[in-house]
Amino acid sequence: MYCEKCKRIIQEERCPFCKRSIVREPEQKDLCLLTERDYISSGILEDILQQRGIPFLRKGVMGAGLAIKVGPMLDRSRFYVSFDQLEAAREVADELFAAAEEAGGGETESGTGCG
Repeated sequence: MYCEKCKRIIQEERCPFCKRSIVREPEQKDLCLLTERDYISSGILEDILQQRGIPFLRKGVMGAGLAIKVGPMLDRSRFYVSFDQLEAAREVADELFAAAEEAGGGETESGTGCG
């Protein structure tokens, strides 16, 4: 199922993130949250997605104004891909961040947006 508000693929009939009960089957072009990452990891993921030819949307969590005020290093970015590119993008993110997460120095957000 797909929650239009959260842009997440979910298994339940009610979104566990926003509690919205209006969910539907995903369509191929639906934007889906892939992951949320810090400033450095976002730059790396963006570069690799571009190299692999996977279209994506990167959106700052804080917004441009706040990021300028507190500095870009504190900003986080959310990555969205279309549903038809989701599996390929997940593989990239999982491969990229698996080593860091195993070492305990990475984040645990990879793939939490969808699935």
